[in-house]
Amino acid sequence: MRTAVRLPCALPRRSPWRAIALGVLLTAAGAVPASAAGLDDLVGKPVVDVELVSDGIALRDEAILELVETRVGEPLSMRQVRESVTHLFSLGRFENVAVDGRVGTDGVVLRYSLAPLQIIERIEIDGRAGVSAAAVRRAVTDAHGPVFRPDQAPAVADTLRRFYRERGFLSAAVDTRVERRGAQPALRVEVRPGSRVRIDRFTVRGVSATMYPLILDRLGLERGMPYDGRDIDRRLRDYEAELRRRRYYEIGLRHEIEVMDGGGLVHLILDVRHGPQITVELAGDEVVDADLDVLVPIEREGSVDEDLLEDADRRISGLLQDRGYRDAVVTHAREAAGEGLSLVFTVEQGRPYRIERIAFAGNAAVPELELLPLVAVEPDSPLVMRDLDVSADLVAEHYRRLGYATVRVEPRVVELPSAGDAPDAIVRVVCTIDIVEGPRATVQSIVVEGSRFRSGSELVATMESEAGGAYFARQVAADRDRIHALYLDAGYDRAVVTVEPRFDDSLTAVDLAYRIVEGPQTLVEHILIAGNETISPTSIRREITLEEGEPLGLSAVAETRRRLNALGLFRRIDIREFSHGRRDRRDVVVVVEEAAATRLAYGGGIEVSQRLRRVTDAGRGVSQAVEQLEFAPRGFVQIGRRNLWGKNRSIDLFTRVSVRRQNDPVLLAPAEANAGFGFNEYRVLGTYTEPRAFGSDLDLFVTGFVEEAIRPGFDLFSRGFNAETRGQVTPWLSTSVGYSWGKNDTSNVQLNPEDVPLVDRLFEKVRLSSFSGSLLRDTRDDVVDPTAGEVLSIDARVAARAIGSEVGFAKAFTQAFIYRRMPGMRRIVLAAGVRLGIAVGFPQGAVGSNPLLPISERFFAGGDTTVRGYAFDRLGIPAGRPGATIDADGFPQGGNAVVILNSEVRVPVTRELGVVGFLDGGNVYDHISNISLGRIRGGIGFGVRYRSPVGPIRVDLGFKLDRQELGSGPNRERERLTALHISIGQAF
Repeated sequence: MRTAVRLPCALPRRSPWRAIALGVLLTAAGAVPASAAGLDDLVGKPVVDVELVSDGIALRDEAILELVETRVGEPLSMRQVRESVTHLFSLGRFENVAVDGRVGTDGVVLRYSLAPLQIIERIEIDGRAGVSAAAVRRAVTDAHGPVFRPDQAPAVADTLRRFYRERGFLSAAVDTRVERRGAQPALRVEVRPGSRVRIDRFTVRGVSATMYPLILDRLGLERGMPYDGRDIDRRLRDYEAELRRRRYYEIGLRHEIEVMDGGGLVHLILDVRHGPQITVELAGDEVVDADLDVLVPIEREGSVDEDLLEDADRRISGLLQDRGYRDAVVTHAREAAGEGLSLVFTVEQGRPYRIERIAFAGNAAVPELELLPLVAVEPDSPLVMRDLDVSADLVAEHYRRLGYATVRVEPRVVELPSAGDAPDAIVRVVCTIDIVEGPRATVQSIVVEGSRFRSGSELVATMESEAGGAYFARQVAADRDRIHALYLDAGYDRAVVTVEPRFDDSLTAVDLAYRIVEGPQTLVEHILIAGNETISPTSIRREITLEEGEPLGLSAVAETRRRLNALGLFRRIDIREFSHGRRDRRDVVVVVEEAAATRLAYGGGIEVSQRLRRVTDAGRGVSQAVEQLEFAPRGFVQIGRRNLWGKNRSIDLFTRVSVRRQNDPVLLAPAEANAGFGFNEYRVLGTYTEPRAFGSDLDLFVTGFVEEAIRPGFDLFSRGFNAETRGQVTPWLSTSVGYSWGKNDTSNVQLNPEDVPLVDRLFEKVRLSSFSGSLLRDTRDDVVDPTAGEVLSIDARVAARAIGSEVGFAKAFTQAFIYRRMPGMRRIVLAAGVRLGIAVGFPQGAVGSNPLLPISERFFAGGDTTVRGYAFDRLGIPAGRPGATIDADGFPQGGNAVVILNSEVRVPVTRELGVVGFLDGGNVYDHISNISLGRIRGGIGFGVRYRSPVGPIRVDLGFKLDRQELGSGPNRERERLTALHISIGQAF
């Protein structure tokens, strides 16, 4: 005996939602019982074997086998068969499921025959396509997606016929057929495009005949040229954008064709509706610092409809009212200006109002000192009615929090006698906040009715409201929502929670009655995963906080979605719930669409920086460091692979090269102008990443690196590896612990030979082995361009000979930054930061008891991200002074300590452009004991910021506040006054 469930439809593997929906419809319609007459004799008999077969091959995938509800040894149940079919369809991998049953020696043998989903991913084009094959494929994928069902072949043919007609092939013939080769079919497209029509005539509607040649010339259209509708539409869009930039905001351009001469020629008709050229003007009283692009955004909206202009009236008047012009009125009118249209906004700002003092009336229970901090206005500030209304609302909310449920608060403004009658004379006012307190209500009792999931006392314990405390309606509503959330998290998705406050006649006592209608509790029956192709189900299940047999909680669903998104492996995630008819059981289907496994990035740019170079004057016997503005082209390539071994692991290779001149030798001989110019700076990084390594909440990063960099005073060639684990303690707090091993080669040192520290003479090539740790708290609203928040970080590192290092040291670097919007001028951002680095070298033989660190590990400062106004790494204490960190030739030596202070004001000018003013300070010290704030050196300056798609492009000009003479003897020279810095991203 045999029964079959057949669904003759093919569904895209990359879009499993349709397959899931079909599975649900199948179950709801009872598809199995409908054809199960032959199984009547089998129902109730024991199942002795269950087989799953696909394309004649038995399936052994545990993820599929566990979806089958018919278990060996249990009686055959049609409900279990239906649920099994639904589960299998929910995977989105099968287009057909057939269930066969036969009687064996000891019972029923069931076979589930699964037909794999058939999709088309490959398109083959025959014949002379007339246009590029890539354009044909793009037309198909734009309309039907990258994959589609075989039965969509006729629709694909229709799409291509329209595509060819749009491109000028009016008689194109397109045939499609599906060819099955291997596991997946391919779509073969045969195109006979025919001849492309040509443009024979032009008509331009909406403009005078004298404008015909101008418009046709601008669009690049000529008689006899081939017709391509898509290309003409692109030209019209470009022309429309140009006209909008010229303030034609009511523009509308389109085209159509009429076929001529039997189909070989067309008449091209252009409809041009550009409307008048529009200007915006302010009339009446002057509005200082009015940004019309923001106040009247007709360019951004591309419209001048009446609603938008009325909004502009309110926006301009609101700007004036925020400045204290309480009675400001703005109206607009449309005035003809030749062939154009002028939008004139007439401003009547009235007299300015300022607050003389603030008073309270009627506040018997709450003292004035308790209410004053709630008021958002201050004496001698402009009167802003919106702020005064907000202050009244805050006072009322404070009273309600204290239990005054019926309190009424109204602001009142009283004008003082004016000192003059001039139109711009200031009007002084007294702002009085009138308060009618009413009775204070306290909670007399709290009762919970209808709860079986939790006892009433347990629910009351979760509330902020309490018996004997003040009655606060907003808190009571929050308690109700908290209880409802508890029920939702416990699987009671139909729970209803209401609260009824019952006041006594005097309105001083209230009983709170919470009523709960729980409804059924929903449990998770099965958790199914669909859509994954290369990522293993185990990796996905690891992030799922739901469990089979446990409540279907709202928070667990949200946390599952968050954790899956955090993996960064999926383009799309959908979590769906399906019921088999039982109200208390649901299947949860996690449907994912994987992102591309291979990622490739590349780019290039140019570095512009002020750096130190050795300049030799053999005639004078002088060789010293000189600041030069250098341009260094650079490029990078990054390629990565994720989803390694079916899990959330990735490996990336990053390579960057820069064209820069090598450092010149320490010789009293002039160097050639372009000596050593080439690919002298590079970095190669290979990184392996494994989130949640070893079953923990820590992410593992293993990086191998090879790098060569040209630093002021020395060349650094380093290679080695780092291993680091990072953990997220809270959304704002993270930690890391790591180990690093590497070799640094600084043999090409530019320092004056007499000033080279002993540690650098002994360890030109040094092996380092160290452990490190960090703590980071980051609350910035934007990592690239923050306007609010703080950053606090502490990084520590210890190297020791006991773990394989040739030198031992301990160093720490702490930095703190704060970002705030300026009160009253919210567009202006204030930023400040402080950085402190300290290090100590461990005693070691000839280098002494308090040695410097190797030069590759010492601190340096100066440049676009530390102290502006100074060349890269040039900040320090000149030679000849105690604790010098700059040698006799003017090159920086670095030190065991550094202090950096930054402050900046960021002022936007337009949406993309801004200006900044900054004041930086700091210094580099040879030892911790020599740190002195009295030796801080400063830089002041200004800059420009352009908000580009890749981040803020920054140009800063810094001025030294403490110019000093560097070098010694004939090398002695005073520092330059300025330094130019060009970079991407904010300075800090």
